[in-house]
Amino acid sequence: MSKHSSRILSIAAFFVAVAMSASLAYSAGKIVIVTMTDKPPKYVPETLTIPVGTTVEWKNTGQTLHDVTTDSSSAVNEKDAKIPPGAETFDSGFMPPGGTFQYTFKVPGEYTYFCTPHEKDGMIGHIVVTK
Repeated sequence: MSKHSSRILSIAAFFVAVAMSASLAYSAGKIVIVTMTDKPPKYVPETLTIPVGTTVEWKNTGQTLHDVTTDSSSAVNEKDAKIPPGAETFDSGFMPPGGTFQYTFKVPGEYTYFCTPHEKDGMIGHIVVTK
């Protein structure tokens, strides 16, 4: 192989590697939106399956305060808050209408979260994070 051909092949391999890296970074940085409604109070969608590295953004589209938490000490029913081993709990705090909260899922497994003021009304969400 000539020097010229070798150089062209190296440049082509470089651009393929850059394109693949950009593609992986883009898919790992995906944002999925979950809205929070009032009547009835619920997360839409209530259940998601996403790959590790995905960021979920909760947006309060209602007219009342909502939140998103996996803090079992705040739950009326312990089963409404669940995270896999090695994951950190998350808590948005109360979000006014139009407020948003983001969390990036780094640990695969099953997550169950709830809205503190509306847990008794069934405002509970589920996320399955895959490898």
